[in-house]
Amino acid sequence: MQLFQKFILALAISISTFNIADARVEAVIGSLPLNKNPNLAILLPETENSEVLISRQQYLISYNKYRRAPNWVAWKIEANQLGSIGRSNKFQQDSELENYLTKSGGGFHAVNATDYTRSCFDRGHQIPSGDRTDTKENNEATFNMSNMIPQTPFLNRGMWEHLESYTRSLVLEQGKKVFIIAGPIYDANFGNIGPNKDIPVPSKEFKIIFILEPNQTVADIHQNTPMIAVIMPNTLKNGQAPVPSTPNCGGSATDSLGSKEDWKQYQTSLTEIENKSNLVFHNFSFAMTP
Repeated sequence: MQLFQKFILALAISISTFNIADARVEAVIGSLPLNKNPNLAILLPETENSEVLISRQQYLISYNKYRRAPNWVAWKIEANQLGSIGRSNKFQQDSELENYLTKSGGGFHAVNATDYTRSCFDRGHQIPSGDRTDTKENNEATFNMSNMIPQTPFLNRGMWEHLESYTRSLVLEQGKKVFIIAGPIYDANFGNIGPNKDIPVPSKEFKIIFILEPNQTVADIHQNTPMIAVIMPNTLKNGQAPVPSTPNCGGSATDSLGSKEDWKQYQTSLTEIENKSNLVFHNFSFAMTP
């Protein structure tokens, strides 16, 4: 089957008829049929990795049970999704994922909220808590551990958060609608964490942001759609690899402090993200936003 046809198949059919043999998808779980999920701006990314799709109103996750982390997470932000609900901080095992993995055999388990303890890595949100502040339920959904990767404090609390804040400002201050996809990159060996040392630490992280007008839909995305694409290092401030199980991964507690625009130095192309992540996205050459 041609790649384009496989993408269309993955988006067009419901959970009950999903043909996992055609799309390298082991299963689709979650509360929302895949073809009803509003969070993916492009056709379903193609990956060589195992994936369990977790389809919910708040996001769409491609979960890798071998790495115990997402391959990618997709979500959108509209003004009505940004409210006054505070951060729940309710980190939790993804119960639906755990139920599926337990029943499917093989000894796989969803990550527990404590699995990053004493690793020195932050539980790094892909869809951030701040992007779902309209209801308590939506905010708590972002704290499922299926939405996390190990991030150094330098990445998570600095430039990653700065880009998150900027993205929300596009919606709140400029009246835009945005679609986002983010995920880890493993192009260097940064070791493993967890009680069983079975959660690989990514060396980098990518994010792609499509910027639309509020009345536009995914059908309006084309080669001239404004886009931000970044690849950020999951390192210490000095660029060195983190040292698991040491305070602040071998860095300083102040390493995360920097310019609110520090993320701009990591802007890149969609092609470079494809090359480093081993994912295949839509074949448009999207425009870069300065």
